[in-house]
Amino acid sequence: MTCPVFLTGPEFLPELREQRTRTLTLIDNAKSCGHSRMTEMNQQVADNLDRMIGEMEEGHGEGEETADAG
Repeated sequence: MTCPVFLTGPEFLPELREQRTRTLTLIDNAKSCGHSRMTEMNQQVADNLDRMIGEMEEGHGEGEETADAG
């Protein structure tokens, strides 16, 4: 979720939520192994997913394409 041309819509909320869950697992695993750069990179992805999901849940994303500027 860091590609500048990534577009999504509310119909993809279930997939975005699943990816968020997988990303949080990657962050936990990286932290436990002491891989700070991997933690940082995946945290950026999680932050972007949180933003996109939040916008769509609040209705700001309905009828609009949401670009990931990450």
